[in-house]
Amino acid sequence: MNRRLLDRHIRGTCRELLAAGGRVSGRALRRTLRERFGAAGKTERVFQIWREETAVKAEAARPQLPTDIAELQRRLLAAEQSAAETLARAERAELREQAHQERWALEIDRLRQEARAQPKYAAENRALQDRVLRLTVELHAARQLMVSKDSPR
Repeated sequence: MNRRLLDRHIRGTCRELLAAGGRVSGRALRRTLRERFGAAGKTERVFQIWREETAVKAEAARPQLPTDIAELQRRLLAAEQSAAETLARAERAELREQAHQERWALEIDRLRQEARAQPKYAAENRALQDRVLRLTVELHAARQLMVSKDSPR
């Protein structure tokens, strides 16, 4: 028996499946048509209707832009004001950071100058450097002695 599925049956079934589960494949549509109406319809025709219906659903899901020019201008003005406020806030933060860095650089420089002005600073510094040099030489000599004891003769 040759049953001819009507376009309205195919479209109705497709719309129901799309509403129920979101994304629907063409194969799932044909399987549902076979279960409901006993026939799956011609593949080319069913898939053409399926493509049309999924395109309609995709178009409906896309957000609509306002067509009112005044609304678009209001949004543009709000975006520009927000951008200007953000830029001004960033500039203020940059100035605060620069002032902070300058303050602490001056403080460090002042403390270094005070340390250098101490009467025994240079002598202590030279003495510490000499001690480090002497200890480095002693360490090197000790390592050499250990290497010579461990090496086979």
